[in-house]
Amino acid sequence: MPSESFASVRIFSPRYSREDVLALLRERLPRLHERLPLRRAVLFGSYARGDFTAFSDIDVLVVYADPPCPQAFALVKKTLGLLGLQPHVLSEGEYEALRPVWERMTEGGVELWPGRGEGHGG
Repeated sequence: MPSESFASVRIFSPRYSREDVLALLRERLPRLHERLPLRRAVLFGSYARGDFTAFSDIDVLVVYADPPCPQAFALVKKTLGLLGLQPHVLSEGEYEALRPVWERMTEGGVELWPGRGEGHGG
């Protein structure tokens, strides 16, 4: 007698809600500021828009005071500590050199540092 076979489907859910991401970032940014002089932090992309999936990165632009710091990326990753975090870490000079590009990318994002509320670009 042939055995029955059932197709299995794996369902993945996002690890964090948008609200979780915002709360965790707002909680951890002051700690990051103690280690790296922050000028701006913006959540952008699918988590900012609210259309993220289980496979979405958490895109955060982090701008810090010059001069460039070789350890900045590692500091941001370690201090913010979210799984799926994709930080885009720039010194002020690096940011200013490509400001129009970053302003377009973060348009409609959530300004986290300094805190100006939601949906404020540039």
